[in-house]
Amino acid sequence: MQKTTVVFIVLVLCIGIFFSPVSANDYRYSVKLSGEFASLTGGENPKFPLQGAYGFGLSQALTERWKVDLSLLWYDMYDDTTASSILAFGHNKEIATRHWQASRLGVAVSRYIFGPDTWLNFSTGLGGGLMVWKYKDPGSDTTLKTIGTHNETIDFASSELFISGLLSIDIPLSKRWSLDFSTHADYLTGAGNEFADAVNAARDRWLVGTSLSLTFSFGSAGYQPSWPSQQDWGTKPSKREIPMASSQDSDFDGVPDNVDDCPGTPDGVVVDNTGCPVDSDWDGIPDGLDDCPGTDARAKNNVDIHGCPIDSDFDGVPDYLDSCPFNPVGAIVDENGCPVDSDVDGVPDGLDDCPGTLYGIAVDRCGCIDLSIFAKPMVLHIDYPPGSFEVDPKNLERLKELARVLQFVPEIRLEINGYTDNIGKERANRKLSEKRANRVRDYLVAFGVAKERMKVFGRGETNFVASNKTAAGRAKNRRIEIVFYK
Repeated sequence: MQKTTVVFIVLVLCIGIFFSPVSANDYRYSVKLSGEFASLTGGENPKFPLQGAYGFGLSQALTERWKVDLSLLWYDMYDDTTASSILAFGHNKEIATRHWQASRLGVAVSRYIFGPDTWLNFSTGLGGGLMVWKYKDPGSDTTLKTIGTHNETIDFASSELFISGLLSIDIPLSKRWSLDFSTHADYLTGAGNEFADAVNAARDRWLVGTSLSLTFSFGSAGYQPSWPSQQDWGTKPSKREIPMASSQDSDFDGVPDNVDDCPGTPDGVVVDNTGCPVDSDWDGIPDGLDDCPGTDARAKNNVDIHGCPIDSDFDGVPDYLDSCPFNPVGAIVDENGCPVDSDVDGVPDGLDDCPGTLYGIAVDRCGCIDLSIFAKPMVLHIDYPPGSFEVDPKNLERLKELARVLQFVPEIRLEINGYTDNIGKERANRKLSEKRANRVRDYLVAFGVAKERMKVFGRGETNFVASNKTAAGRAKNRRIEIVFYK
């Protein structure tokens, strides 16, 4: 059978499917282009590693879960005497012993595992078809010979029936476009060939392939990404004669009461020829009362009484697309509906009265620097060795953080007071406490605080905060207190 004959059969089947007496509003069609990696295996001869194939297909949805697929694929494969596994890619024509050419015409019936509202769906199916193939010599490009059922020499070629199982994953890209990943395993039954039993026993009988297809759906004027229920598909409006205009129409919908299946329809609703409301976007709000026709099917059960998507936090991103549906009103959000916080201070843009706050600075609920830290003195308890005035690393970090905040509030001034315990002479302790206070001031100056903003005092043996009778108490008395004022 020639390739032109196969194409003719495809066209005949297409005409049979797509021009059958059904309504375009009740069925969904699709066409796809496919690329595939496949291998021929199962025999005793050298292996066929994975090699490319191509083709196209047509589909018709029978219900919301069942579909029928028609596919046509072409294969051009070489075996590899060095391949240890069919999972290897490509081939080397120089060492090939067989060249397999085939056209695969298949039909399969599949069922989706999940309902139509899922964004990712799986389907499994069974099918069969006709495989037109032949083995050729890679060097001379002539058809190889083999032994027939009567021990005669015949071409190693056949038009053979096969049965198939398949598994697919459908990923929608938009309302009409999707990507389909599928794997099929075809078993060549032997029906249609005239080979000797020994040839059939030794030859490859399995064709296994994994394909990626780009699919375009069409065929329904009212197409929605979420299909109607199977019950709705099976229910078609009855054809009725519309009585004379003089017949009574209680709900004024244009359909007389004696043929109105939905009496009492609210005023303004668009109805079909049975008097029942039409809801084109399946959001529960009938046409005519729907202020947002064409609502995305993903918003189903998330629309208001006017048929518009609900936006609970009024951020401009409807709830069905909002990853952060409970934002404070006024916050600026990204495309996913989550707050944008440019300065990472915990207060979202739009509610931040002080945008651009330096990272790590404590802020109040308005996003501005928290000035409450200046309400009471900062106390530095430094474990000074005797006679020392150097600041330890832990308190240096506190001074560095203080300097960062002070750069944003230039009106704040500082009084740095140094205190000692009562060990030693009073005058010496006053001088030592002044040195310690000066050392703290020098560090703040190094961290960017203007010297003119600070006053330094050595208080010595005054204002004790603990008893000098214990080492722990004396350590508390050796301290620096920074008082803030304007």
